[in-house]
Amino acid sequence: MNIHDDLNLLSLPFLVIVLAIVVGVFLVLLANSMTTFTREGINFLIGSNWSPSSETYQILPALTGTFYTSVIAVLLALPISLGLVAFTYEYMPITIRETIKSALYYAAAIPTVVYGIWGLEFVVPAVRKFIEFWGLTASPTGQSILAGAIVLAFMNIPYMSLIISEVYGKIPFTYIEAMHSLGALGYERLRIKYGMVKGAVLGASLLVFGKCVGETTAVSMVVGNSFNLALSPLMPGITISSLIVNYVSETSLYNYMTGALFAAALVMLVSSSLFILLGMWVARRLVIGGGEWGG
Repeated sequence: MNIHDDLNLLSLPFLVIVLAIVVGVFLVLLANSMTTFTREGINFLIGSNWSPSSETYQILPALTGTFYTSVIAVLLALPISLGLVAFTYEYMPITIRETIKSALYYAAAIPTVVYGIWGLEFVVPAVRKFIEFWGLTASPTGQSILAGAIVLAFMNIPYMSLIISEVYGKIPFTYIEAMHSLGALGYERLRIKYGMVKGAVLGASLLVFGKCVGETTAVSMVVGNSFNLALSPLMPGITISSLIVNYVSETSLYNYMTGALFAAALVMLVSSSLFILLGMWVARRLVIGGGEWGG
């Protein structure tokens, strides 16, 4: 056996432990959710009645709020991340580029509650002033789907930028030389380069979307936590994670609420995992296993 085989054998127990934990979490959630799935059936996902007094638990507003907030967050984060990567690699010298990347790593590691406090003190008032300025019928406090999406976007811009930059920085230099020799302008070069790394862009977007679906603390502080089907992003809403946070302290008062929260957590886990796995598959398929620039 060579050193790689030895390392594989040494890492195998840790892999088994991690997989066992993941499977264990899933089975615990599933076991505790069965009562709710049996009682509510499909209405648990497509109904809008969350009434602890009548022991009726349906999560459509929280489910749509989760995806609504996450989609807006990705749409806000993506152009900023693309611009940040382009600015860093096209206009900054290597020393400053590495400093910026280090700052992004630090920003990605900041606790989510810090972003939540920032959102509560800055984003929410800004949304409220926007609503008041235009005289819109919306959340009077500024706590809304949009506020939650903005906070999620800024939380995930460092994460998305780092994923894209890792692939963007590996574009072969011969391709860059060829663009210059053909007289390609800055915008033209960017269009060609982003065409080469579109797999990484799509993968990063899916990974960030999955990450947004499972975010709890920051969103709970700014989304408004109103159990209604919010069609406007300026209205208060609720996500699955904030629903769990708001009601977990009341589970001892009701017979079936615990099972409902476990079921909601299971839906959130499955949704988040699917998008993260899809993002990883896209990244591996389009970037690693074939590449945008041939391989």
